[in-house]
Amino acid sequence: GGSYELYNLPRQVNGQVSDSAQARRGAGSCAIWTGRNRFAVLDKAAQQILIKDLTNQTTKTIKPPVTVEAIFNAPGSQILLSTATSVVLFDVQTRQVVSEINAAPVKYVVWSSDMSTVALLCKHTITLANKQLDQLCQVHETIRIKSAMWDASGVLLYTTLNHIKFALPRGDSGIVRTIDNPIYLVRVQGGDLHCLDREGSVNVIKIDPTEYRFKLALQHRNYEEVVSIIRNSNLVGQSIIAYLQKNGYPEIALHFVRDDTARFELALECGNMDIALETAKAIDTPAYWNKFSQEALRRGHIQMVELAYQRTKAYDKLSFLYSITGNTEKLVKMQKIAIMRNDLQSRLQNSLFIGDVEDRVRVLQESGQHALAYLTAKSHGLVEEAESIRAGAGVEEANITSADVAGGSKLLLPTTPVISSTELDWPQLHVSKGIFDGKFNFGDKGAGPHPGKSRVADLATAAVDGDDAAGAWDIDEGENMGVDDEEGFGGAGADEVDLLGDEVEAGAEGGWGIDDDGELDAEIAAEATAAAAAGFVAPQPGISELEVWSRNSTLAVDQIAAGNFEQAMRLLRDQVGIASFDALKPAFMEIYTSSRSVLTTAPFATPSRIPLRRNPAESTEASQYFPAKIYSLSSSLEQLQQGYRATTAAKFEDGLVLFKRLLLSLIFVSVDTAEDANEIKQLLQICREYILGITIELERASVAKEEATEENSVRLVELAAFFTHCQLRADHEKLSLRAAMNTAYKHKCFKAAGEFAQRLLDLVPTPQIADKARKMITICDRQSRDNLAINYDARNPFVICAASHTPIHRGEPAVNCPYCQAAYKPEHNGELCRVCTVAKIGAKATGLRSLASAN
Repeated sequence: GGSYELYNLPRQVNGQVSDSAQARRGAGSCAIWTGRNRFAVLDKAAQQILIKDLTNQTTKTIKPPVTVEAIFNAPGSQILLSTATSVVLFDVQTRQVVSEINAAPVKYVVWSSDMSTVALLCKHTITLANKQLDQLCQVHETIRIKSAMWDASGVLLYTTLNHIKFALPRGDSGIVRTIDNPIYLVRVQGGDLHCLDREGSVNVIKIDPTEYRFKLALQHRNYEEVVSIIRNSNLVGQSIIAYLQKNGYPEIALHFVRDDTARFELALECGNMDIALETAKAIDTPAYWNKFSQEALRRGHIQMVELAYQRTKAYDKLSFLYSITGNTEKLVKMQKIAIMRNDLQSRLQNSLFIGDVEDRVRVLQESGQHALAYLTAKSHGLVEEAESIRAGAGVEEANITSADVAGGSKLLLPTTPVISSTELDWPQLHVSKGIFDGKFNFGDKGAGPHPGKSRVADLATAAVDGDDAAGAWDIDEGENMGVDDEEGFGGAGADEVDLLGDEVEAGAEGGWGIDDDGELDAEIAAEATAAAAAGFVAPQPGISELEVWSRNSTLAVDQIAAGNFEQAMRLLRDQVGIASFDALKPAFMEIYTSSRSVLTTAPFATPSRIPLRRNPAESTEASQYFPAKIYSLSSSLEQLQQGYRATTAAKFEDGLVLFKRLLLSLIFVSVDTAEDANEIKQLLQICREYILGITIELERASVAKEEATEENSVRLVELAAFFTHCQLRADHEKLSLRAAMNTAYKHKCFKAAGEFAQRLLDLVPTPQIADKARKMITICDRQSRDNLAINYDARNPFVICAASHTPIHRGEPAVNCPYCQAAYKPEHNGELCRVCTVAKIGAKATGLRSLASAN
């Protein structure tokens, strides 16, 4: 049903347009313009598309390749054909399908101003795609979507019952504002939204586009606009900070945060160790110093690690750090600190690092280990010390056994450092200031390095290089440890002493303000001056290839390979209604581990993980990077052959396992052509039919083992009959018909047996089997009745319920599995599918995506 009216409007309008013009009317479900002087009309009943001119005369009739529910306009000579499960881009001139996208029944289609992006509006879903119908993202709503309109910047604004919302082409969405009554968008111009209400009145609503402009600028990497928005708006809040951090912009989020704890975490994430050091000092708790030391050690900031160990009093870690960096001078001072602390274990450890045998002997003697002390002194040639220990222990030399040095033994001493340098930090890349550095000021805790607060100045405060502050090492000057201040670490009090002075003159032309209390070493001062004047920041880590995979592809299998399991699960829930992922977990792990190789370098180094690309020879740009295919169409066809062989050999349990495994693996198969994508759909149907048929046959075999009652006899004949209605290969269908024919004849269901024999003859079996079928028909024609009341009528079309194995006749209510399309009676709605075991029966889904080229 439906009709349209065609009006001719004058080129120039003066005043009110007269409505006396005669309208040309016609019948049709939809009418859209396809050119300047032609339009298309859908005849839904006849499934025809009529191309008409301005006189309402039909110039062309097109038979669409699919069953069409509605048509919508598209660029050029193309139109959109909406079906029950997809939208097809159809070229009217060539009469060919250009592309197709899976979508629920579409109610409205909204194109952007440049016709480069389209929004397909369903009842609760918006699908964004480009003009080739490659899906960009999908937005789900729990209530009805009323209308939508594109902003000039390329953002889709849409309305629901109570909200105006936005959606970005890459998947981000949010609320612009709330509304009291439903509205229908007409135009978006800057901050003005033109709309209609339910009374038909035209309204203009003010909106704040700051949030979606900010997010769009970030996605397009238009950082100048990002800076402008931050400067000129109050776009500050936990949601924006969380968004920036989640989407890989921690260096920008750092400029919004004032809380020291949050700034510390963001600084570590974006690699800004200067701000991390500053906030760690402000927080000053062991947990944060430990976390800071781990990150600094990972990045090669050895002096920062040293400072963190000092603040947490990690003496053992400091000693080991000095040992592996060859800093013997500070190891000696660590030994003196251990003496002050009366820590025998630390003294022993430091004496081993330094190679101080005499002190090692003293430590063992003080700890009561006289035998070890004697043996150590004796082994290292300290004869006098050994005799003194023996005499002090009251042991005669004649009573000591095995004290001689064994032949071939060597003296154990720490290796001498080959290179000794005060600058131990790893070489860092020097980069200029980023666009966000120095552009914002939020007070004392603002973002970015402060002038005059360079890393060198901070490290000079805590350098263990002379008469340093004792407070950092928790050493009390009041204690008389028998060590002079000049030789130890005391003498500065509890507070730190900044060797570069407490203040820095802002206008010093690159120099430092120095107090009169002391003089700086010229080399250190020059280094500090250069670092402060340059204002360099640490380089930002690049985007990993896994992140590139995730951005380039909308296929669930590629998201799994990239390690984005949550996104993959969300896609599978939307596309095929997966509700239980337990059976898919092995495939998830196999795809994730098989999409990269591991290269071992040095024995103690972390192995390098190298991502494996799908098309390494062709991928010259990051936008062409995709993970290697783990599941392929060819391997699926091999599994299908194995399932066929198992079914032919009547190994039904093995066949059931093979077909279920194949059915689940099809979720992860990606192909490059539409023909291969159609083969995936065919494989899915084959697996469904074989799994259903084999489960019916296994149930029949189970019933056959039970007691021979009339009820069981009826069920045996029914199951044998249902098995013949599964869409099997011809040779397997012949076998199922022979089994059903024999079962029906055995239980005196002659009418059914004759029907099975006739169907068997129609498949042209071997002459021997054909003769047997003809004899069966002759015998059954004489009886022409069934002695059992079986629920089976071959002339009444039906499908088989995959749960109860009973018929669902045409016209009866039924629900389907969104993945394998197995049919069920309504009472099974919401349960897990018995065939695929992963999808929720009756769930709404857009359909499986397996075409890789659609990305």
